[in-house]
Amino acid sequence: MNRRTDDIINRTVIMNRLDSITSEMGIALEHSAHSPIFAEACDFACCICDEAGELVSQLSGIPILATAGSFSVKSVLRKFGTAITDGDVFIINDPYDGGNHLPDIGIITPVFYEDELLFFCVSRAHHGDIGGSTAGSYNPKATEIFQEGLRIPPTRLMKNNEMIMDVLELIRLNTRNPDMLTSDFLAQIGSNRLASRRIKDMLSTYSVATVKKAVTESLIQTETLTRQRIEAIPDGTYSAVDYIDDDGFQTEPVKIAVAVTIAGNRMLVDFAGTDAQVKGFINTSVVTATCAAGIAALWFLGKDIPRNSGAFRCIEVNLPVGSLVNPNLPAPMTLCTLTPASEIIGTIFKALDQAQTGRVSAGYHRYLGPSFYGVDPRNGRYYVGFSFCSLGSGGAMKGHDGKPYIATLSNFGGVKAPNIESNEVQYPHLTLHHEMDGDTAGAGEYRGGCGMKFAFEITADKGDVVNFGDGIKFAPYGLRGGQQGSLNRSIFVHDGENIIMESKEAPRHAVKGDRIYLNTSSGGGWGDPMKRPLQKVYDDVQDEIISLATAENVYGVIISEAGIDFEKTEKRRNNS
Repeated sequence: MNRRTDDIINRTVIMNRLDSITSEMGIALEHSAHSPIFAEACDFACCICDEAGELVSQLSGIPILATAGSFSVKSVLRKFGTAITDGDVFIINDPYDGGNHLPDIGIITPVFYEDELLFFCVSRAHHGDIGGSTAGSYNPKATEIFQEGLRIPPTRLMKNNEMIMDVLELIRLNTRNPDMLTSDFLAQIGSNRLASRRIKDMLSTYSVATVKKAVTESLIQTETLTRQRIEAIPDGTYSAVDYIDDDGFQTEPVKIAVAVTIAGNRMLVDFAGTDAQVKGFINTSVVTATCAAGIAALWFLGKDIPRNSGAFRCIEVNLPVGSLVNPNLPAPMTLCTLTPASEIIGTIFKALDQAQTGRVSAGYHRYLGPSFYGVDPRNGRYYVGFSFCSLGSGGAMKGHDGKPYIATLSNFGGVKAPNIESNEVQYPHLTLHHEMDGDTAGAGEYRGGCGMKFAFEITADKGDVVNFGDGIKFAPYGLRGGQQGSLNRSIFVHDGENIIMESKEAPRHAVKGDRIYLNTSSGGGWGDPMKRPLQKVYDDVQDEIISLATAENVYGVIISEAGIDFEKTEKRRNNS
């Protein structure tokens, strides 16, 4: 073999090995964490960055967190620089300095080999509580970030592989579940330590120079591939807007405006025209907005492009200062990784679909679900729970119906729904029903996924419920003639009274026997419903995804007890 062939083989093996390490990090984190948010919902991400903070691998976890790992590492490098030593571990969550939002805490471990800093291992995970005025740290009535929880700038958590107890105690004293928080920190530290050990094993096989060359060349190769894909898109500016229901204070919708400009092999995602920052907690950090833009662009450009810094070099993002997507301190922003991150991705999809259709999906559901907290009467312990079971569904795209019961666009299905029985063990509530909601899927040649019906009853003597999210006023969009999905709806039954809940509410007191009913939004459809294959329409009726009336009135398919009436169907479709 010649030298060039050797380099290609080494690069392929080394990069795949780094991917396998990040995957193993995620498995370790899932299996060792205490919190159901980690162990059941898998609301975390793991990645590896090089010595300059460039993202190298992010195979495990949800992309809105993994992609942000580079920002956190660069914040650590800016603050500590050459003072970083072997045996250090850093912690960060500040959305104004390298973080997504306060509940997502990053643990960063530098990897030294032969006294040289070569990599950073990063685990970022959503913690159940990080302080603030509301348990769970989602406070829909917060007007500044100080009400949302503890801000942690880049901070050294361990030195010489020993915990700095003063730092840990400061964080513990500002949270409602300090033991669980500490346990989950240790799981993140352990996940990073495992990755560090695996990287050092690899470095004992390949020289440092070989590994560094493989990483550098891989980022360059990814950049080249990404630029080739951008260059294949017709030059021009493609614009779209979408709206968030409100910010929890004003009733007016909040606009997201996006203009995607393609010029040769460059892509600019410009948010000029997006509304100014708002009073409520739907503002988004620069990290989250930038990551959301990159996620949307790379979906469009192709799944075969590695999700590393080489790809993100090609995507310029303009975030006007003082806007919803780049607010001034101390704007609150805890909701941002759900809303508006998902809406940012969807708006970019709508813009890019104008350039080349069939490469992105119709609208996904918008998250809406309560958190709940109090003391569990079964064990006397304080609990903070989240309604991960109230997921909606995905939007359709050319060739594919929308996925049912999936996490929001910003999470790309990475967050999982907990097992119902496990959920009832972990929290004092009883699930009443959990099923698909018929006749909700956005119609189209390819239809969206159905919405869901989920309800549970509080079994603790008392507690509190916080509803947060969006999608009560604006439904997931359809594409190319596809119809919108359905809206979210929440009902709180308190002392026998039905209360329709807003999407962003202050905590409500709950008592034993109170119930929460959730109808989650469905995915939007793609293409003309009258072009949906007859057999698929028939199958949807049999599966109770749509009714006979919808089959006839929306899809133009007449179905009797004997099956499809082809003659009447042809006439119905021809006359529509």
